Amino acid sequence: MKKIIFACDMDNTLIHSHKKKLENDICVEYLDGNKQSYISPYTQELLNKLKSRSDILLLPVTTRSMAQYKRIMWHDGTTPQLALTCNGSILLNNGEPDKDWLDCTYRMNKPYKEELKHLCEKYKSYECFKTVRIVDEMFLFVYCYNRDEMQDIAAKCVEDTSLSIEYSGNKMYFFPPYANKGFSLNRFREIYGADKVIAAGDSMIDCSMLNFADTALVPDNEMASLLKGENYKICEENKLFSEFILEYVLNL
Repeated sequence: MKKIIFACDMDNTLIHSHKKKLENDICVEYLDGNKQSYISPYTQELLNKLKSRSDILLLPVTTRSMAQYKRIMWHDGTTPQLALTCNGSILLNNGEPDKDWLDCTYRMNKPYKEELKHLCEKYKSYECFKTVRIVDEMFLFVYCYNRDEMQDIAAKCVEDTSLSIEYSGNKMYFFPPYANKGFSLNRFREIYGADKVIAAGDSMIDCSMLNFADTALVPDNEMASLLKGENYKICEENKLFSEFILEYVLNL
């Protein structure tokens, strides 16, 4: 039997925020007692079908920390056994970090540990940053007050660091080479083995993963234009992205 890895981003790909909630959507995350993230009923139906497919491994690949990922409430026994959190730095197996994976990540982390600490302390004094913190020891996260200034701020920060800088909305990330979705997906494939890799994502941070995959699933033409090759499928117009990607995988 062929083995397929379905590497799937979470936020705005498989799940969506309360700001995009539609009637009858199912809550899958609470934050401080408030409903935070949702999926559509049809998305849940498709996830139920996917769990019976022994040839397809659903692998969440998310920039969320371990704690943030664990907030997600998977319904009807659809919880994936494996998940890559912290942009692929940590492999969770039934909710617990895989020791071998983590040991390897820590070895790759060592040359960047002091740089991460230095940048964290430096940026805490910047008035343009609301939040500055190191996520699970793996990368630096910064939340900016003004998203309109993100491009200029990122350009200045490049001069401070050897780390890769990526941003989305008000969020900016400083990633060492190992904290890369494409690199991590390649690590996982070498261990798990697969005849095919399909990846779905909606932002620049997903590009490395999408470029690595045999087939990339993206929400629109703008996202497709960021990819290197033409091995992509674009979500149909007026269709929820989560429903599109799950239908595509189930129809393989």
